[in-house]
Amino acid sequence: MKWPNILSHGNRYATVEDVRKIFADYHDTLHWLARFLLTDEVLAPACVVDACNIAERQSPMFHDWLTHWAAHATLLCALRMQRDDVAALVPKYEQLDGVDSDRPLFSPEDLQLLVDNAEVVRTQLDVLCRFVLIMYGIGKETREDVGSQLRLSESAVVRAYAVAFDTFRRVSVKTATNANKAGPSGGILDRLHHLFEGIHRLGQESAEPNKK
Repeated sequence: MKWPNILSHGNRYATVEDVRKIFADYHDTLHWLARFLLTDEVLAPACVVDACNIAERQSPMFHDWLTHWAAHATLLCALRMQRDDVAALVPKYEQLDGVDSDRPLFSPEDLQLLVDNAEVVRTQLDVLCRFVLIMYGIGKETREDVGSQLRLSESAVVRAYAVAFDTFRRVSVKTATNANKAGPSGGILDRLHHLFEGIHRLGQESAEPNKK
């Protein structure tokens, strides 16, 4: 996956201690991500621990990439845990009819609504749609990259995202009357923005060496 590099100059390589500190500082946010993705929420803490171990074993990475690699590792770990369930749903979205157009990618306001309504949205989406929602709608991965990782066609990515986005919007409309009620989203929302910002730009940068 392609995760963002915030700074283009002056980077230093991260140490194992740096990795562990990022996972500690972003624990609640990474736990939110794992819990949203996993069918069995009891697995979420183990997923974050495993993701930290994965990140520690990565090739040397720049310190400024750490938060994004933490999200990357958490998502990869969750996908490994749910690989069979995701695979079982692929034929459904390869053959799904009646989805006729693209849906917009998530805006900051959409992300706010998702955090506020995460539990309801999570229970109404199957696991494949949850991964597509995070990877494509929020992470802004390309359809090709999402399809490659989830092992489905680009057209099936579009169909799964349409189902996910429409479900999210339907839930958001139903809960609109509670929009002004204080919720737990504040700190998590800010950190999610940080985890996912700039992904498209990094994707473009990562593609440049292949053009040369």
